[in-house]
Amino acid sequence: MKKEMLKDYLENGKLNIDKMLDDFYGYVYIIVKNGVSSYITDEDIEEIISDVFVAIWKNSERLSATTDLKAYLAGTAKNRIKNKYRKTEANISISEYEEKIIENSNLEKLAEENEQSIIIKNTLKTLKIEEYEIFIMFYCEAKPIKEIAEKLKFSTSKVKVILHRVRKKIKRNLEDGGYGYER
Repeated sequence: MKKEMLKDYLENGKLNIDKMLDDFYGYVYIIVKNGVSSYITDEDIEEIISDVFVAIWKNSERLSATTDLKAYLAGTAKNRIKNKYRKTEANISISEYEEKIIENSNLEKLAEENEQSIIIKNTLKTLKIEEYEIFIMFYCEAKPIKEIAEKLKFSTSKVKVILHRVRKKIKRNLEDGGYGYER
């Protein structure tokens, strides 16, 4: 495999940055994308990539014509990623930490909701097939009762009765699990 060198992108002593972008943009993108966490936005990734190519353009006269471009671009990309993290860490505000603390204080609520969700899932497992299908179509797929009735060839009143029975079962199982609901 041929090693790409800086001299391959020099024309009349000047760097052909357009040709370099065409040939190496994808390579630099993958390095940057794999080198950042989810805290870095797509705009930040684009900024880092741009910084990499600006750096080689600015330094092209000081670099050797035999500089291995892939190695240079990879090293520059890694340095730009580190710089971005430093800037990002410096900009994290106290309010963001407060939000994290508030999120963590809701763990009890999340645990309770998870328990309720388990009770509901277990209740759904005990339903007859037609009850389950109607429940899913109505609550998960947001289909109107009339459409459900037509699809299953039931009357709308039968669909309403089945939904009522399913809700009643779920409510009873939640109450048995210690989650009483007041009206």
